[in-house]
Amino acid sequence: MKNERAMLVIYGFMKLINVFLGPFLTAYFVKISIESVTTVSLFNAFNYLFLAIFGMIAGYYVEKKDSLFVLRLGIIAKFLCVLLIMFLGTNITSYYGIVSFVFGFAQMFFYIPFDLYHAEGVEKERRTSFELKLNGVKDMTSVLGPILLGATITIINYQMTAIIILLFSLCQIIASFYLKPILNDDNNYNLISALKKLMKNKEHRKLFLVQYLNGMTFSDSALSTAITILIMMSFKTDFNLGVITSLTSLFSLIAIYIYTKKYKNKSDSVPLYFSGIIIFLSMILLILKTSSFTIVIYNVILGIFGAGILNFAYILRLVNTAKEKIVSEEKAEFWAISEIFLNIGRVTGFVLLLFVGILGLDYLVYFLIFIGLIVLVFPYFLSNIDRN
Repeated sequence: MKNERAMLVIYGFMKLINVFLGPFLTAYFVKISIESVTTVSLFNAFNYLFLAIFGMIAGYYVEKKDSLFVLRLGIIAKFLCVLLIMFLGTNITSYYGIVSFVFGFAQMFFYIPFDLYHAEGVEKERRTSFELKLNGVKDMTSVLGPILLGATITIINYQMTAIIILLFSLCQIIASFYLKPILNDDNNYNLISALKKLMKNKEHRKLFLVQYLNGMTFSDSALSTAITILIMMSFKTDFNLGVITSLTSLFSLIAIYIYTKKYKNKSDSVPLYFSGIIIFLSMILLILKTSSFTIVIYNVILGIFGAGILNFAYILRLVNTAKEKIVSEEKAEFWAISEIFLNIGRVTGFVLLLFVGILGLDYLVYFLIFIGLIVLVFPYFLSNIDRN
């Protein structure tokens, strides 16, 4: 029970911290940097490059060391990342490489051991109850977090709000002392050997390809960042960004609920293809007429059908693949490799967005068209992966 409560507290606060370091950090860059697209693209490209690198290192230490030790390092690193942003202030545009380094370390040293705790830190008879509570925490933070943080940042400012976020990190550190260590019996960590073995399986190859495409399109992608920039340019305040993000999260949760009820035990190809088409059509509408209305419409549709249905359908396939014997023998390696492909996809997207920043916002149209074409083919590759 203590393990479960501690995990819920740690996870809930991490979701809030990630909102602060996600769309609201992008909004902060937009407000303080003239060349915001270039700055944000470089910052995120470095972020996810470091995530890919630290994913390999974190996986090694999870396999070799006590996972709790690695998890605490991740929490402390996230605390230092927020502290760094608070002290740098507007000078962050000159030191985003350092912030990216600390952020990448913090993310991977948190999520890889937390995934292990999620899988093995809960007793089997309490699994269903815990998953319901975890989803409740996720839903609450996704819907209420952005609007509350947006209001707070608007009333005070981004730097002062960082003090509140630091308190969240302290609560995580305290909660970590209520977790029981998980020791790994298998110390034969070999990423290259595991990759060769996994890539011999056709399903795994398809899975890693979709993971790469997911990083380019839906999962903390350059596309989402580009839309956040457009929202800030149109609506100006963090509160408006928070409201739009919260509404998008709410619609996304409703879509996921309907998807799980209607397509639990049957083929989901139809909603997957429909999702890809409607996102592409809304993107064309945004390109033809860019306005506050079309930006909001596109953001909501992307949240419902992209971050909602398509991303959730992918997660189902990822989790089910992780249950196979070949993966169970190399748990840490599998999650590290999976994160590497995801983050390489993100880096690719942000490098493309960087060219938009260098060449000018007029070239955003070409970026959206290219990503839109990937969105169209994404359901094809996703539906070809066994969900069960």
